[in-house]
Amino acid sequence: MDNIYLVNYSPIRTKRHKLIDLLNKGLSRYGFKIVLQPNPKIDMSTVEQRINMFHLLESALTWGVEGEVVEFGCYAGQSAMLFQKVIMHFDKHKTIYLYDSFEATFGRPRDVEAELRNNFSHALLHNPVVIRGKLEDTVPLNLPEKISFAHIDCGIGIDQFIHKNLIIHLVNNVYHRMSTGAVCMFMDYYDKSKGHHGRDFNPGVKPACDEFFADKPEKVSALYGNQYSHGYFRKL
Repeated sequence: MDNIYLVNYSPIRTKRHKLIDLLNKGLSRYGFKIVLQPNPKIDMSTVEQRINMFHLLESALTWGVEGEVVEFGCYAGQSAMLFQKVIMHFDKHKTIYLYDSFEATFGRPRDVEAELRNNFSHALLHNPVVIRGKLEDTVPLNLPEKISFAHIDCGIGIDQFIHKNLIIHLVNNVYHRMSTGAVCMFMDYYDKSKGHHGRDFNPGVKPACDEFFADKPEKVSALYGNQYSHGYFRKL
């Protein structure tokens, strides 16, 4: 079955969804299926991914893993707000550090960092520590000494090999600061051998993980994320 990918502009079912259901009945006999993808201008992660994020961060906090929470590529804060809510519920002493150049605007002039701060304020969340700048420059200089949870989400459609090298740069610096039991998640980790049916949005992620973990005791596990994909490892 070959998939035809279209952007989903609504988080709820509309007449468009019903039309696509009808079209899929006809397309199925020809081996095709229309799959609605999240709109990257609105939906930076799926519900399934957010559930995974919640449980993995909650496990690190519940087990008392030492260190702070970091996210690389926070954009306007969709996942960061989830992380901060979990922190405020389970361990108010943790600090979340957010790293981003805030240069990606998805085609329209906007102050993404201001949006991030406003989102936190409107959600009544404690302010994060925001580190603005290119990740190649801000890491490792601005990393906390110990890390309990990390989320690497720096894919903005750049060259696959540039992205791969950036992932290796980040995970290398994060890995050596992660406490035993700490978790690191990789957005867009796509492993076709695991039967993922989504798209490989940033094909540099898995090669970067394969190379970095080749001589490490940990291995990255793929996670089901519906249309998007991601994975994680826990520090031994």
